[in-house]
Amino acid sequence: MAENRGLQALEANVIQKDLCAFCGACLSLCPYLRSWGGRWVKLHDCDLAEGRCYAYCPRTELDLDAIHSGLLGGPYEDLAMGPFRRVVMAQCTDPQVRQRAQTGGVVSALMSLALDAGWIDAAVLTRRGEDQLPEGYLVRKREEVLICAGSSYVAAPTLEALNRGPWNGDERIGVVAIPCQVQALAKMRLSALERKTPIDRIALIVGLFCTWALTYRPFMEFVRIRVQGVPIQKMDITPPPERLLKVHTHGDVWNIPLDEIRSFIPPTCGVCLDMTSEWADLSVGTVEGMEGWNTVVVRTERGEELFERAEKEGLLEIRQLPEANFQHLRDASLLKKRRALKALQERGELATGYLKLSQEAVQRILEDGTEAES
Repeated sequence: MAENRGLQALEANVIQKDLCAFCGACLSLCPYLRSWGGRWVKLHDCDLAEGRCYAYCPRTELDLDAIHSGLLGGPYEDLAMGPFRRVVMAQCTDPQVRQRAQTGGVVSALMSLALDAGWIDAAVLTRRGEDQLPEGYLVRKREEVLICAGSSYVAAPTLEALNRGPWNGDERIGVVAIPCQVQALAKMRLSALERKTPIDRIALIVGLFCTWALTYRPFMEFVRIRVQGVPIQKMDITPPPERLLKVHTHGDVWNIPLDEIRSFIPPTCGVCLDMTSEWADLSVGTVEGMEGWNTVVVRTERGEELFERAEKEGLLEIRQLPEANFQHLRDASLLKKRRALKALQERGELATGYLKLSQEAVQRILEDGTEAES
């Protein structure tokens, strides 16, 4: 009997092992899978032997060499933080955008430019809905981009919006995604299964740096108790060395140490090897120690073209990233890989073939990661 690679396998190998990243890649692909209230919901059993839900999941078999070869050609050689052309720091020149955005406003500026310039016709973003519940959100106008500015820190099924649409059938699409979602998009692009998503029309992927996300329900219950039930306006996490979750309510800011919310990080974040969205066109994070500035990793030709146009049109101010910041970024990325490999070893997942990466590459990551951790 052939090995099942459909919904049954997804449940056995991902859901029941508490490895679901809640990225949304499997949701709204068929009538059986949806999101509701921060949860993955199965509406009916499915006995297909092979399905897109399993094929697209970032927590099923992950072949880094095959992804790199399929997308960019050649083996997966830059084990620290994936392929890139340059790494700089930048901020949006519009103070109103920076005020709405999480840090430097670079993502909002790039997506707005891509829509205005006709590079894309629509974008799949993430917005915070009622009671801070994040969801995928489809935008077609520049004015809608800022609705999604800022971070929620909660796992969001963003790619469900990509699967669901509605689409006209000829749009060029942009996506802003975190690493697990970027991995899912890479698997969609390379899958041999019948296309029933607009993956071939994606013209731009802007990835975000991410070390972990939080499970919605228990986290929000904890926060509501801490703020005494007052309605929450937004939440921010401060960079090191402060490391606080700042919860903004009407007229008050509640400071919660990050150590108090780490119990709400799901196990799946511990097995993720990607901190910097390695398969995106551009990856964006925060420059530690420099308030209001983003770190930008330019990875592909299309990403570089958009980034240079934003600079040329005066939408972004760009500076050289200090070498110390670059080394810290590289080390942090390696450390996440090292911890993920150790977690996979402890769970016995490496032996199952979950991660397809040469033993030489695994050893290099572990050795480099040891230096990074020290």
